[in-house]
Amino acid sequence: MGSTPTGTRSAGLRLTRRQIIALGSGLLLVACRRNAATPTPPATPTPTIPPPETPPMTPPTVRVSPTVIRPTPTATSTPTPPPRTQIFRRLRQDEPRNHDFNRDLYCGGEPELFAGLVRLSPDYDVRPDWAERWDVSADGTRWVFTLRQTPAGWSNGEPVRAADFVWSWQRMLDPTQPAPQAWLLDIVGNARAVRRGEAEPSALAARALDERTLEVELERPAGYFPLILGTAGLLPAYRPAVEQWGDRWTEAGHCVSNGPFRLVSWEPGSGYVLARNPHYWNRALTMVDDYRVAIAPADDPLLPFFRGQVDFAPVPLAQLPEVTSQDVLLEQLERSVLPEVWSLVVQPDTPPLDRVELRSALSQAIDRERLRDLVYGAVEPAFSLVPPKVPGFVADEQLATFHRFTPLEAYLRWEPVRNQQPSPLRLTAPATNDPVEETVLLDVAEQLRANLGVEIELERLDGLDWDRAVANGTFQLLWWRWPLPFPDGAAVYEWLLSQERQTLQGLRWWHEELERFLALARNETETTRRLGAYRQCEILAQQAYVLIPVVYPVATYLVQPWVASLPRARDGMLAGPGLLFNRFVSGVVVRPRAG
Repeated sequence: MGSTPTGTRSAGLRLTRRQIIALGSGLLLVACRRNAATPTPPATPTPTIPPPETPPMTPPTVRVSPTVIRPTPTATSTPTPPPRTQIFRRLRQDEPRNHDFNRDLYCGGEPELFAGLVRLSPDYDVRPDWAERWDVSADGTRWVFTLRQTPAGWSNGEPVRAADFVWSWQRMLDPTQPAPQAWLLDIVGNARAVRRGEAEPSALAARALDERTLEVELERPAGYFPLILGTAGLLPAYRPAVEQWGDRWTEAGHCVSNGPFRLVSWEPGSGYVLARNPHYWNRALTMVDDYRVAIAPADDPLLPFFRGQVDFAPVPLAQLPEVTSQDVLLEQLERSVLPEVWSLVVQPDTPPLDRVELRSALSQAIDRERLRDLVYGAVEPAFSLVPPKVPGFVADEQLATFHRFTPLEAYLRWEPVRNQQPSPLRLTAPATNDPVEETVLLDVAEQLRANLGVEIELERLDGLDWDRAVANGTFQLLWWRWPLPFPDGAAVYEWLLSQERQTLQGLRWWHEELERFLALARNETETTRRLGAYRQCEILAQQAYVLIPVVYPVATYLVQPWVASLPRARDGMLAGPGLLFNRFVSGVVVRPRAG
C-alpha cells in the first residue's frame, strides 16, 4: 500500500522531430493575437461548396526554424548508486499565495506538505493514507475510517486524530468564508445547510467517535466518495496553527503539516524548500530528502533549466518552438494530459440549434488535429467527455465517429440555415490570459465560421457577467473549460449534466435515461459496474450533442538526464504535479550528476 510509484523515463506522449516539424506555427498566431484586441470574426459571403476531396479548411503549414540551443548538462555514462541525500529541484512559473488547501483549493501551494485519509495513484486508484482502512454500510451511506495508530504525524510531533478532519471540513464549510471547493462535501449529511449558514458546524454528519475513528454519513450513496477524499481540496489543516497565526499559518516557521514533507524555508519571489517530515507514517514512500522549488524568471523562464540549476521545469507555450526544434531537447521532453476537458456547450432549445443534426455538424466542423498543431502539442484532441486515465473515460471507434472531422458534410447540413440569412451564432467565452486557450478558442470560432458558412459572434464575459450567463443560460454556444474537481466520471455526468448538476445550471437539457444510469452508478461501490453505467451516460450525452468535447490540455516539461524515475500511469504516461494526483515527488528518483 505504501510502495513507491515506479516508472523509468519512457516515451509516454513524446513527440518526434518529424512530428514537431509537421506542426503548424501556432505561436505566430499567438503572438499576433496576444497584441491585438479580441476580434469578432467578420461576416463571410456564402462560399462555394468545395468538392468532397477538398476540405473547406486546411491546417497551416509553416516551417519551424531551427534555433541555437544553449548548452545543457549531459547524463553520466556510468550508472552510480543513488546518493545518501537525494535533492530534487523543480521549477514553477508562478508564486503560491499560500499552502492552505483547506481554505482554498486553488491557493497554488505545495500539496506534498499534507496528507488526507486516502491518496491517489498515478492511475487514480485509491490507496490508504492516514486512514489504514474503512468500512461502508450495505446501503453505501455510512463510512467509518480507522486512522493509523502512530505516536506522531504532524511535523511538530503531534498525532493525527480523527477530530483534525472533522474540524478541517467544518472550516471548509464556514458560511462566512466557504472554501471554493466546499461544495464537494455537499454529499455529506447537513453539509449544504452548514455551508449556507442554516445549521451549526456541529450538525455536519462527520464525527470523531474516538481519536482514531471517523464516521461519515452521506446524503445518498456515492461510490466516488473516496476519490473526492484523495484530492488536494480535502487535505486537512492544523487547528492550533490556524488559531495562532490566522492566514499566515502556512508561512515558514508557522506551518505544521502531516504529509511526506515539511516546510523549511520560503522566500517569496524566489522559491521554497521542503524536507522530509520525520513523523509521516510512510517515510519510505519517497526517495527524495530535500525538495527545492524555484520560481522561474519572467524574462527567461527556462534559463535555470539550461544552466542545470533545476531538474524539472514546465515549458511555457512561448518556449515550445525552441524546445521542439532541437533533437537533444526532444529527448528530455515529457508530456502529461491533464484531467481537464475544453468543450462547447450547446443550448438545444432555440433555433437553429434545436435540431440535433445541426448540433452534430458543429463538432464535425472542428479539426481537432489542427488545434493540436497550432499550439505545438499543448492540447490533444478530445472525443470523450471524461479525460484519459480518469474512471469513466471511454475510447472507442463509436465515439470517434461522433466527432470525425467532415467539413463538407457539416457545410451541407447548414445549407438550409444559410439560405434563410440567419443571425450570427453567438459563442460566449470567459476572459482568459492563457495563450494556449486563447489560440484554441479563436481557431475554433474561425473553423466554425469557415466550415459552416455562418458568421460567429464571439462574446467575451468576465466575473459576474460570466457567472450569470452560465447560471441563467443566456448563451447559444458556450466555451467551457472544466478541470475535474475529482477523478471520476461523476464529475462530468453528475456535476454537469444531471438534474441536480452543480454547475451549468443554465443548460436547458436533461435525459431521463441518463438519470437512471447515474442512479445506478451512485449506488455502486464496485468500480467495474460503476464504469459500465458511466459508459451508457457517455453515449447518451454524446448523441445529444449538448456538450461537445474539443481538446484536453497537455502540460509539457523538460527533465534533466539525471532524473532516473518519475511517477507514471500504467500506460507509461507521466503523472505530473497537480491537484488530483498530489504525490508527484514520491515517485521521483535522482541520480548523481556527471562530473
